[in-house]
Amino acid sequence: MCAAATATSPVRYRPLIWNDIDKIIQTFDDTWGNWGVTGGRPESWLLSKHFVMHYLEPATRGDVAETADGHFMGVTLARVVGEPVLFPNASEELDRVDRELNATEHGAMGLKDTLHWHAIETDMENAVGVNESTQAEVELFLVAADARGHGVGGTLWRRMMTHFAEHGVRRYYLHTDSSCDVGYYDHKGLDRVAERYAKDHPEDNRLGQETMDDIFIYAGDVPAIGLGNHENHEEAAK
Repeated sequence: MCAAATATSPVRYRPLIWNDIDKIIQTFDDTWGNWGVTGGRPESWLLSKHFVMHYLEPATRGDVAETADGHFMGVTLARVVGEPVLFPNASEELDRVDRELNATEHGAMGLKDTLHWHAIETDMENAVGVNESTQAEVELFLVAADARGHGVGGTLWRRMMTHFAEHGVRRYYLHTDSSCDVGYYDHKGLDRVAERYAKDHPEDNRLGQETMDDIFIYAGDVPAIGLGNHENHEEAAK
């Protein structure tokens, strides 16, 4: 999923812990929650939680950026093939969230739309065989609105690439869509290996949104880069 913020104080980068999840959900909801049948409703936060748990469930790596006083600035979630998942309990939590969504009319409609979206992404993966040609996936790349333009996203990205390199990943992929700054991935030199334009699929307009976003899969080679001492948890924002 895509990168979505003013950061003038030092930013700390550290591994994700379970207590970070609510901050990630809130930032996800602030960024993408005001859409579809749940937009502006209490179910919006639950649907955002579904998305975060969906990305967290297979994740084997998580990095968080925060200010010295604990203000959340951004996160990356990634999956490296063969590595153990971060939180085995994420699957159970995802099931619980889905049951809660299904308990209300708008929640059930929003979940139906979302599961349709997930199915489209899986079909796109299978059509181009991207899981056979890569060793990792970027599950979520999210930068808070008040951290953009201050180097937070760039540092999170470099840390993730360093992690990939250290674990033998040669090529990785990610899903994104037209609600995101896909130009970031073009700038990074990734290849757009699959694309699905909403205008070509009017059958999807029956969903809670007026139209779906255009959906893309990008893939890229892991660059020969490093952060130097990337285990240093205190880095100044650029």
